[in-house]
Formats: sequence, C-alpha cells, structure tokens
Amino acid sequence: MAHSFEVGVQDDLIIVREPVTNFYAIYSRPTDRPHLILQRRRPTDDHKLLAQAFQAAASKARELGWIV
Repeated sequence: MAHSFEVGVQDDLIIVREPVTNFYAIYSRPTDRPHLILQRRRPTDDHKLLAQAFQAAASKARELGWIV
C-alpha cells in the first residue's frame, strides 16, 4: 500500500506525516553533511512506511535545494 504523506518545512526541519496511521518523521540537514538525518519519529515496525517517508522527505529536500 502506498501511503499518502503531508510534507512540511519548519526552519531547518522537514516534517513528514501520514494522517491515517498518525505516523510522523522529522528530518534535518546538518550544514556539514550532504544528506538528511532522522531526528525523531513515531515508533513503527513498518519498514515500507519508513522508506516511503524518507523518500518523501528527500524529494522535499531536493525541491528546496538542500540535497542533490
């Protein structure tokens, strides 16, 4: 099942939410690194959900020019 995410930006954070499951993940991009770092998330064992949330965050980061 493909999840539908809400992706937002607050300061230097990308926040990914999945409204059906109440899952959330918060990513940042340290200035000294070229990739996103997971800061915190709601616990889950759904690895597909985690991968899709990261992809949503990475897409937003590319859109913002944070990563290539």
